[in-house]
Amino acid sequence: MGGNIRVDEYLERLYSILKWPEDLQTDEGKRRFENSVNSFKKVIKHEWLRELLTKTSVVSVLDVCGGTGVGGIALAKVLSEMDMEVNLTINDLRKSALNKAKIFSKQVLGKEAVILMKDATRLHELNVKYDIALLYGFSTPHFNPFQMIKMISSIGKILKTHGVFLIEETDRIYNIFYLVGYKDILLEYASNEEIVISMHLGHNVNKGTFERLTINLVNMEREKNEVYFWDIAGIAALLWIFFNDVDFIPINGKSRGIIVSKEPRGLNPTHYQQEPRICIKEKYDDRF
Repeated sequence: MGGNIRVDEYLERLYSILKWPEDLQTDEGKRRFENSVNSFKKVIKHEWLRELLTKTSVVSVLDVCGGTGVGGIALAKVLSEMDMEVNLTINDLRKSALNKAKIFSKQVLGKEAVILMKDATRLHELNVKYDIALLYGFSTPHFNPFQMIKMISSIGKILKTHGVFLIEETDRIYNIFYLVGYKDILLEYASNEEIVISMHLGHNVNKGTFERLTINLVNMEREKNEVYFWDIAGIAALLWIFFNDVDFIPINGKSRGIIVSKEPRGLNPTHYQQEPRICIKEKYDDRF
């Protein structure tokens, strides 16, 4: 992403090319939703979630970078089946996804979720508090380490003192770099109508991101994006800075699951809003 393109416009373009299963009206989307419901039935058995849920009969949930709300709606459905009253808010920067989230939440939960179109690193600017925050759908590659600190600190600010932050994550260092190997050209999606690939463009040493170009080979739509390949321990360590304790719930194997953090330490997110010099330098200067 470069130039003066707004982040919301960039994400709309990227996800129009990538075929992420987030439409609950499709078979693939329905399967993903059902799998998410089953995952959360396991997650809510964790002692930190059980402890939280014994303190209230009304639970406020924020689905961060939630897209169409697959994760948030699935968690809300599981909590509702426990006779909990759930107030669900779905956050994203894609207006098209949030419009679908309103429809899907009404269909599944019987009431529309509140939608919130705002940068996830600036949620602390809102005068709100939640019991549970959720980052679902393997969204962490959108955040480099500096952005991740901004986002986690912001989430910590809007959680209640007993709040819990859940992050769906997979260990990309192990799964990609060890098991598969980094690919210069990778098939992302293929059907009778479309073929989508991504290709390596470069690596940003200062931010740790890999630059890739995603292309639909049928209509040649394309979008450049930057990704950061997180692992479980890396995310957990950053969470530990901002939360009192961190745990991991494996789901579908040892290297994939939900990272759970509880009780924000109360660190001030405004301290992290201005990025350090290393992030704004395009290249090393002549001093080194």
